[in-house]
Amino acid sequence: MKKLFIILALFAGVSFAADKNNALGIWGGDFNGNWGIDLKHLDGKDIAWDIYLGNFEIGDNTSIGAGFGYYFLYNLIKADASVGRFPLHIGPNLGLGYWSGKGYNGFDIGLNATGGISWFTPTTPTMDVSLELGSPSIGHWSEKRKDDNGKWERHYNPGFGLKGGLGLRLLFHVYFF
Repeated sequence: MKKLFIILALFAGVSFAADKNNALGIWGGDFNGNWGIDLKHLDGKDIAWDIYLGNFEIGDNTSIGAGFGYYFLYNLIKADASVGRFPLHIGPNLGLGYWSGKGYNGFDIGLNATGGISWFTPTTPTMDVSLELGSPSIGHWSEKRKDDNGKWERHYNPGFGLKGGLGLRLLFHVYFF
């Protein structure tokens, strides 16, 4: 009976391992912060979405950011399966951020277009390395500051319009579940 259970568990594990579409990852770069963690989900071979957390700083100056990307994957680069897959991805990215420090705090909302290329390794577990380029954000920035008399004033800078510049981000994911 134990052998039958072990065989069933092994077969269930193999079929489960082949269907791992969720990855945990880390990223770094000058795009919505300097570093962070994320969760990536592959929805078939043509769509992926990613939830980013980053720009962590606690102390005198506090900041945290979150983002959501929805990407369309295009397998334009043909390569031998033994070296992996190289899909291109493009799609919208929505980011939210909060920061505070001595005498100011603020909230940021931004929407931008993101594109890049990934390398899905032919290893077990599956991993991917991605390089992304993000456009300047179309967004809103609200900030409260203390003036010279200690009163709080609200500023809306820059309002809706382009803010920031092009950003580059390097990501690494491992598909665990």
